Amino acid sequence: MTKLESEKVRGLRPAIIGVSFFAILFLSFVNLYAQDFKIRSFLDKAVIGLNQQFELQIELSGSNANGAPQPAPPDVTTFARYLGSQTSTNMQFVNGKMSVNVTYTYHYLATAEGKYQIPPVKYDFKGESYSTDAIAVEIIKQQHSPARPLQSRQPGQDSRASQQQNLDEQLFLRATIDKEQVFQNEAVIVSYKLYFAVNVNNYGISELPNTVGFWSEEFELPSTPKVYNETVNGRQFRVAEIKKVALFSQGPGEKKLDPLVVECEVQMPRKRGRRSQFDSFFDDPFFGFAQTVRKTLASNELTLKVLPLPEKGKPRDFSGAVGNFAISASTDKQRTKTNEAITLKVRLSGSGNMKILPQPRIDFPADFEVYDPKIVENFKRADNQVSGSKTFEYVLIPRFPGRQTINPIRFTYFDVAGKRYKTVTTSPLDIVVEKGEQQFVATGMASSKEDVKFIGQDIRFIQMHLPEFSRIGNAFYKSRVFFLLIGLPLLALAGAHFQQRQQQRLSSNVAYARSRKANQMAVKRLKKARKELDSGNAKSFYSEVSTALMGFIGDKLNVSAAGLIVDEVAQMLRQRGIGDEVVNAYLDCLKTCDFQRFAPNRSSNGDMKTLFDQARHAIITLERHI
Repeated sequence: MTKLESEKVRGLRPAIIGVSFFAILFLSFVNLYAQDFKIRSFLDKAVIGLNQQFELQIELSGSNANGAPQPAPPDVTTFARYLGSQTSTNMQFVNGKMSVNVTYTYHYLATAEGKYQIPPVKYDFKGESYSTDAIAVEIIKQQHSPARPLQSRQPGQDSRASQQQNLDEQLFLRATIDKEQVFQNEAVIVSYKLYFAVNVNNYGISELPNTVGFWSEEFELPSTPKVYNETVNGRQFRVAEIKKVALFSQGPGEKKLDPLVVECEVQMPRKRGRRSQFDSFFDDPFFGFAQTVRKTLASNELTLKVLPLPEKGKPRDFSGAVGNFAISASTDKQRTKTNEAITLKVRLSGSGNMKILPQPRIDFPADFEVYDPKIVENFKRADNQVSGSKTFEYVLIPRFPGRQTINPIRFTYFDVAGKRYKTVTTSPLDIVVEKGEQQFVATGMASSKEDVKFIGQDIRFIQMHLPEFSRIGNAFYKSRVFFLLIGLPLLALAGAHFQQRQQQRLSSNVAYARSRKANQMAVKRLKKARKELDSGNAKSFYSEVSTALMGFIGDKLNVSAAGLIVDEVAQMLRQRGIGDEVVNAYLDCLKTCDFQRFAPNRSSNGDMKTLFDQARHAIITLERHI
């Protein structure tokens, strides 16, 4: 090597050393940044009672955990049913270093007895693969299951588990039925009651029971449930009935009624390690030392035995009605003239599944022209039964004079109280038909039917114009219109099939149904806000606009609008890739509503109109992006 080359190498050596130093430092930083991320999972209890709730928590920790996507929960459908989830984030700064813990809590309902394992959670992040440990769980038949920690937890987690266990003992949802054994199509009343010994700020039904195989009739309950006291296992609870429904089973056998899922907001006092004489004073929610906890509740599963209707003694005209019924019939007049209409009313009344009562079979006189009936329903849901009446109004036109009789009308049903079939009948109805004016009627010799009939005329008018001629060979069945008419039934059948699938999807998929109806519900809520705007009631106006905005988000994302806060709305929308401009416009409307609802009344009518237009535009814009 020459002297010149040696000098060049010595000149490059510091630069090479500097680049190598920064490369090693960068790789070490990246390695430490990746090693900082951790994932683990744990249960709130290891032994769970059958039909009791439990929580699976998946925790992401590390300085970059806040930007990590939500992990997919493991498959536990063999022994548990998914109820819902929630997310909490905890950020701390210690010695200038940020620590982030993001906890995803998944709520389940234990559905099968035995010993199981919750599979590990597989997770990929920043090019690295992570996995949690499998968790053993036991499901037993008992009302309350002891809770014990499964792994070592961070400080404060044991206290949260203890608080959760304490909350489980103070708040639960119970489903009851008025009878455990019924006949097919007999009503069973299902009542859902909320028992609480804590302050419940709000609640909302997040999942309805699956009632496939039942005809359902819901009782109307007041918007604010009536609350009363009840003692359970020696402890006094406040009780509110939040849902009541009558179910009519369409087939025999043992039926399972799924749980009702409700989300509640519970106000709990904050726990502090040190007590003082001022603790009880500052625990008052007015001073902010109480926390709101969101709790998902599921009612117990119900079992119903449905007996088939007896075959012995079943009449041929039995239509399937079960309950207690009566029948009556009347006409608006007993004397009439030919070709003048009379009205026949047949009324079925009683208690049972009134909506499926069939049209009664009536033996009309042969000389009466009968039109399809108009059906008038008048139902009432009260006193633990569905009752009322169903009236069929027929229009009858007699064509011949004479004395006509409508024979007694029979109706057969199964009497639940007597466990036997009963038939009720009406009295015969006699109608005198007189000959009408300016009418000529001619009949055959041995027939009671009309053979020739001219009403209001006896000579047909002479034809004054030439008939229309058509080209020979120009057949209609060869035209395009003919083929179009042939194809119309197929198109109608395809449309009916599509409509049926759409209705099945709406009835079976609650999330899809809520999403489809979100815009419709938002329009209804904005109409209420418009009425408050016109009346100048500012507080109610901002409350209705806030309800419309929050309700639209809840319906679109299939979450409970009760208890949603602005930060949660922003996080959920950004997770779905919606742009900041759309999200910020939506959040501005929510923040304005929250400010105006609790601030002194300073807004003018113009400000309210501006906010109304902004809220409507924000909902329309979000509908296009979500």
